[in-house]
Amino acid sequence: MENLKNSLLFKKVYGCLIGGSIGDAMGGPVETMHYKFIRQLYPGRVIDLLPYNPPQGFHQPNPNSGAYARSSKAGTYTDDTYLRHFITDAIIAKNGRISAEDLSKVWMEKMDTRYFWISISNSWNRIAMTDTPLREVGAGNIPDNSSAMCIGPIGIINAGDPAQAAQDAYEIASISHDGYAREAACVIASAVAEAMKKDATVDSIVKASVEFLPNRETSLIYGAVLRAIELANKVSDTEELTALYYETGLVSHAQRHPNKRSKLEGLSWSVDPLESIPCALAMFYKTNGDYKDGVIASANFGRDCDTIACMTGYIAGALNGVDTIPESWIAKVREANPEPDQEQIALGLTQALLAEKCRFAERISMITQLEETLR
Repeated sequence: MENLKNSLLFKKVYGCLIGGSIGDAMGGPVETMHYKFIRQLYPGRVIDLLPYNPPQGFHQPNPNSGAYARSSKAGTYTDDTYLRHFITDAIIAKNGRISAEDLSKVWMEKMDTRYFWISISNSWNRIAMTDTPLREVGAGNIPDNSSAMCIGPIGIINAGDPAQAAQDAYEIASISHDGYAREAACVIASAVAEAMKKDATVDSIVKASVEFLPNRETSLIYGAVLRAIELANKVSDTEELTALYYETGLVSHAQRHPNKRSKLEGLSWSVDPLESIPCALAMFYKTNGDYKDGVIASANFGRDCDTIACMTGYIAGALNGVDTIPESWIAKVREANPEPDQEQIALGLTQALLAEKCRFAERISMITQLEETLR
C-alpha cells in the first residue's frame, strides 16, 4: 500500500482531490464579493486559507442548512467538495467508471438536500418522487455550476482519456443539468483526464478541455472557453485578467432572478457556468499550470470564486501532483474537515483506476485472441 502511495499515479489522484478542496476552502470566505472589495477588505489579495468572517449581508457559515460552509474554521470547504464526495463514493463502490444510475443511488442513500443548491435539491426530489427517466431529471434546472464543480473524479477515473471523460461527465451530469451547464462538466472532466498524463502540458490540457465536448459546434460553453483564453493572452498577469474579465466576461445572475441584495456594497454574484468554467481555465492557463498561483488567482476573482478555485485546483493538482501543494494548506483542510479522509478516498480512486487498467488488459487480450484466429 505504501508503494502505491509513493507512485506518481496516487500523487496525481490525491493532488486533484485535495487540490480542489483547498481551492474551495480558499475561495469560500470571499465568495460573492467583487474583486476590488476583496482587495480593500484584507487588504491586498487572499494568499492563505482564512476563517469565515465576512461582513454583514454576505454568506455566513451555517452548521444546519444552506449550500455553503458548515463552520467558520479556516480550511472549511463548501458544497462543491461535499457534492464531489458522492461521486467518489460511487466510483469506489463500483470500483471503476460510473453511470447516472450509480450516482443517483448514492444520492438517494446519502444526500441531505438542505446542504445543496436548488438544482441539486430539485433533481433529488424528481428522482425520489417522480417517474422521470433518470437521464432527463436535470432538464430545465437552473444552469449553475453544480455539475462542473464536483466533476474532478470523473477525470481521474478516465485518466489519460479526455474523450471518455467528456462522455462520462455528460452521462452523470444528466441527473443535475441539461444544456451548457451539463456540457460545462465535460470541460472540467476532460481537462483533469488530460492533466493526469505524465507528459501533459498546459496547452494540451486547455485544448483537451473543449476538443471532445458534446455538441461542440453549437455549445455556448465552447465559445466561452475560447474567448477566456483570448482574454488571458491579452494581459500580462492574472490581476489584469481579472479586471478585463469583469469588463467583458461576466454573466449576471440578476438576468435570471433580480437579487434583493444587489445594492449591498461589495457584492458581486453569479453562479453561471458560462462565466465560471472559462474563468477557471483562463486562470490555470495564465499561471502556466502552477498550483499555488492558479488557486490564489482564482480565489481572488470573487463572485463564485470557491467554485472557480476548486476547478482550477482539480486541474493544477492533477497536473502537478500533491507534492507541489503547500503542506500547511493540506493540514488546514484536513483539520477543518477530518471526515471523510481524503487521502483514503484518493487511495480508493487509485485502486479503482487500477481495476480499470485490468479491464483494459482483459479486453486487449480478448481482441488479440480474436485477431489471431483470422491469421
